[in-house]
Amino acid sequence: MDTSFHYDLAEKNLNFKLRERLVVPPGIELKGKGLFNTVSGNLNYSGTLRGVLKTRPEVKDEGSLPWKFGGGVHVASSEDQPGKLPAPQLHASVKKVVSLLEGPRTVLSSKAWVNVDPKAQKFTDRKGSIKISHKWMGFTQRQDLKLSAGLDVSWPTKANEPTSTPFLQVRENNWALNYRNKHWFCTYDL
Repeated sequence: MDTSFHYDLAEKNLNFKLRERLVVPPGIELKGKGLFNTVSGNLNYSGTLRGVLKTRPEVKDEGSLPWKFGGGVHVASSEDQPGKLPAPQLHASVKKVVSLLEGPRTVLSSKAWVNVDPKAQKFTDRKGSIKISHKWMGFTQRQDLKLSAGLDVSWPTKANEPTSTPFLQVRENNWALNYRNKHWFCTYDL
């Protein structure tokens, strides 16, 4: 289980994040994450159970990864209805990572996903992300450094056009400084 602290620099509050990903052959994936706000006591969570299909096996130390298609069920807490058990939604996703230079240090990653409410027969979530990342292994004697920049794209169900917001991350082993959704925050992985 991945755990980390998130400190929001604008709101001055500390959040505790848990994340887990389990993969069971042949291609069943269970992902869950939760974010606990230590100031308000709110817990936001989401989980996805999906089947995953890859176009080819992954090759270790290769920057490019095969196309990854997923389909399954998704649940997520709602800030509008705290404490209410969320209804499951249908989920579809696609992801691709391409090495821009020789080796795995500079990569272009793209992913997109949709969630559909089967009762209402409408999209509840349409999002995507594209980023470029570069890793400096051995930046100092004990530190690696990773710089990522990209765009989050969201297409709300009531909007005619998608909206995009830039993001940036500078990561050193466990520490990261992030800019996302128009504000800065720090993370520390435990």
